[in-house]
Order: sequence, then C-alpha cells, then structure tokens
Amino acid sequence: MGAISLFLFLWGGQTAQVEAIRAGTRVDVRLESRVETATSSPGEPVSAVFSEPVSAADRIVLPRGTRLMGRIETIAPATPTTEGRVRLVFREIEFSDGRKIQAWLTNSFTASPPKRTLRYVLYMGIGGAAGGLVGGRSARTAGILGGTLAGFVIAGNTHDENLPDLTLKPGQTLELQFGEDLKYEQDR
Repeated sequence: MGAISLFLFLWGGQTAQVEAIRAGTRVDVRLESRVETATSSPGEPVSAVFSEPVSAADRIVLPRGTRLMGRIETIAPATPTTEGRVRLVFREIEFSDGRKIQAWLTNSFTASPPKRTLRYVLYMGIGGAAGGLVGGRSARTAGILGGTLAGFVIAGNTHDENLPDLTLKPGQTLELQFGEDLKYEQDR
C-alpha cells in the first residue's frame, strides 16, 4: 500500500492544498435584485455579482462577475420610530462555468434617517421671533431665548408619520462580509 501511495505522489507531481478566504473578509458586490423594505418579504431570492476579483494566497479565487445567490433573511418596514432595515444572506457562489460552491456572505442595511435640520431652524426661528414680539421692549431678550427654546422642543417632538423605508436597487454596490471561512482546493 505504501508503494502505491508513493507512486501516486510521484506520478501526480502536484498536490492540492486547501486554502481559505477568511471569515470577516469584506467584499463589494453589485446587486442584481430589487429589495424594498415596504414590499419585499423574508425568504425572497436575491442575486448579486462580485464587483472586483477576490484573491487569497496571491491567486484570484473569485473572478469579477462571479454570481452570488441568496435570500432576504430578515426585513422590517419603516415605522414611526424606526427606519426600514433588511439583512441579506448569500449562501451559494456560482462560477461562469456552472460550478457552484456553498458560502456564507451577509450584511444588514438600514435606511438613512430623515434630515431634520430645516425643521429645527424653522421652528426655532419662528419661536424666537414670536417670543421677541410677545416680550416687547422690556423682555425682548428673554422672549427670544424662551421662544427659541420652545421652538427647539416642538421641533424635537414633531414626528414624521413614518420614517423612511429602504430601497436597494439593481446595480447598487453593497459591501458584504464572509460569515465563515470559504475553503477551496488550490493545485501546487
């Protein structure tokens, strides 16, 4: 048996070594599916392609354009107190030659909170002007300060009916992270 193993080793001339793209590695992908927190559902399929090649051990392992297949893991539409958010999970990598390997790439995305600066400026300005008028000559400074403070409080307590939903569009670049090591064989 030992002679056969030695023969196969010498005859083959090359050995396969298992390499890995480490968990935590971040990559950019281009989304091919549309995801909307207002209308999409958990479990819906999503796909993406690698925007740039992914290398490990000085070798391109995942060429640019390699496809990722996954799904919406969790999704939450916007509410009066939270922005829309979604978690995508990609569990399969498909190469251009049709080969498929199992993987785990994921990330969560949240809608940007609305910009409220204009609301604060308007409410504080109106409050300060009104306070200055009410205070008259004798208490104008106190009226302006009190009105500005009142405008600040009112602006902070005025809520939008719903915070913004999130829409991820086809063609949009997303950053994903490997959730576990991606092992592959490399010929030596």
